[in-house]
Amino acid sequence: MMPFYEIPTRSTIAFKLLEFAMGSGSWTKYHNFDAIQVPFELAFLDPVLHKLGMNHKLAVGILRLDPYTTYDWHVDGRRGVCVNMLLNEVKSNCLFEVTRDEATRQFVELKYAHKAYYVFNNQVPHMVTNFGQSRYLMSVEFVEGKDELTYEQLLGEVK
Repeated sequence: MMPFYEIPTRSTIAFKLLEFAMGSGSWTKYHNFDAIQVPFELAFLDPVLHKLGMNHKLAVGILRLDPYTTYDWHVDGRRGVCVNMLLNEVKSNCLFEVTRDEATRQFVELKYAHKAYYVFNNQVPHMVTNFGQSRYLMSVEFVEGKDELTYEQLLGEVK
């Protein structure tokens, strides 16, 4: 099973989210990212996010990764699943481990499509490398932890 899934419905608020991020001066540190929370009244204008919010308690945030930064290989401690959307066109790589041995890893790359939401399996080792400009990513975090809401469960709801 692939560690990510593209939701077929495109975002109706991607540009508004990027505009909100670019105009915000109130970034805070969150899991080694700069982050801001998206107001529910903005997030829930979008049908995909509205539906997720009807089924789950969630928070919608925007994560900023500085230029020439790598967020190293990891598995999320609490989150089993999230929904992500890259907001700006930047040169960056989001990789998921497929297999690993002593010194090497095989991986699959998530190549974000414009205005596309992705269900993201946070329990598969993954990493991000960002290049020459700040990277803005909208991320939906669910109140349910990895033992309460899994990647497979959320896939069943969005497919």
